[in-house]
Amino acid sequence: MKTMKLFAAVMAVSMVAAVSYAAGAAKKAAMHPASELKWEPMAPNVPIQIATLWGDRNKGESGILMKMPGGFESGMHGHTSDYHAVLVAGTWVHTEEGSTEAKELTAGSYVMQPGKTMHNDSCKAGADCVIFVHQKKKADFLMPKQPAPKK
Repeated sequence: MKTMKLFAAVMAVSMVAAVSYAAGAAKKAAMHPASELKWEPMAPNVPIQIATLWGDRNKGESGILMKMPGGFESGMHGHTSDYHAVLVAGTWVHTEEGSTEAKELTAGSYVMQPGKTMHNDSCKAGADCVIFVHQKKKADFLMPKQPAPKK
């Protein structure tokens, strides 16, 4: 039953994203067997890996799978635009800035992170987290504003 819920959640997000993406492009079937995904570093010196399913996250709309190693924590950060995400595997811990409550998310969980809002992401030790992420605009990484130095 848990596997069916996960499958249904991933399929629902995938279908919405695929329809949105295909609306402006010629329709063409796409299949990405897990064994054929091309995993690449998200950024230099960051242990997160990504596999692009469609689009180009450096230019605009994209759908990716993101693999975060178990025990990794990103630190507080934000993104210019909203993203929609579904956890496929692992236990993802998501915390909003100013909140004392960290949410432990299990496979099938959904997150819509509004653009320009700071948050922290971590993956509980024991298993990697694999997250499907859809963004309609270019992906980026914003650091929190630092207080001005005292004079």
